Amino acid sequence: MRERQITLDETDWKILETLQDNARSTFTEIGQIVGLTAPAVRERIRRMEDEELIAGYRPVINYNVLGRPLHALISLKYKSASRAAERSEFSQLGLFKDIPGVLRSWLVTGDTECVIEAVTATMKELDAILVELNRLGFLTVTYMVLEDTGERNCRKL
Repeated sequence: MRERQITLDETDWKILETLQDNARSTFTEIGQIVGLTAPAVRERIRRMEDEELIAGYRPVINYNVLGRPLHALISLKYKSASRAAERSEFSQLGLFKDIPGVLRSWLVTGDTECVIEAVTATMKELDAILVELNRLGFLTVTYMVLEDTGERNCRKL
């Protein structure tokens, strides 16, 4: 775990919010929003990248456009005495990378060992994912995402 922390001022928070709205914004565009010059914005962003606060820039994919309107979060719990329960928890995440439709996975604490995110075109495809997870030794609870609120994850703490 990191021992050092980065301190952000109001302008840094506004830069982060702007990048989350559109990571392709130019330094000039961000500068107009936050009241700084483009070089000053570039320096602040570079500092946040160097401090690993900004860990990357990724596209936000609309899976509906790809014909995959079903979005699910699936919590996984080991079946007692299953083969999955015998594996190291650190190897669990690799179990899901080859299952079509699975986007990401997280190791979590509590009643659940892992949570995965999946998108599919049909309920039949989602059912196939659940069957495969069952075959791997997991009991599942599925939560269908009804609406993505599109809220940014950057909040001033």
